[in-house]
Amino acid sequence: MKKHPISTRAVVVTGALTAVVTAGGTVNAGAQPMYFSPEQRIHTLAEVPQCLAGTVDVRVTSGYTPDEIHADFTTHLYSPAWVGLADYECYVTMYADWHNHDTGARGTAEHRVASWRFQGPNVTNPYLDIDTGAGPVTVTFRTNTPHTPSPTFEVPAR
Repeated sequence: MKKHPISTRAVVVTGALTAVVTAGGTVNAGAQPMYFSPEQRIHTLAEVPQCLAGTVDVRVTSGYTPDEIHADFTTHLYSPAWVGLADYECYVTMYADWHNHDTGARGTAEHRVASWRFQGPNVTNPYLDIDTGAGPVTVTFRTNTPHTPSPTFEVPAR
């Protein structure tokens, strides 16, 4: 009895698709998932005296490549000028002190974040990518003004 050509083609296509899906799954099996930290808060004074103080919420994720981490800042700096007509930004400089446990490399990244009294948080520079090299990293955030104890994050290797 002669086989119908469609059934032979279906078997070949099904086998090829199974091989592609299996190979694709094998390739991605070694990749580590991205790391997402819980948000931690720093209470800090602002750099501009008119702004008084506020908070910076910090969240860390592993970067899009294995040799970087990504920090996200949400700033809430408060000013008595909210009731007046002042038109200025409230800002603070953030420092990220990092240490790569595999390579021993260390560094400090500097980044200014700001909020404006009529637009709420994050009007400028809410993100920072830090090149740390591949491997597990410890990163501690601080500001250049008096602040509460700084949050430290342990970011696993990817």
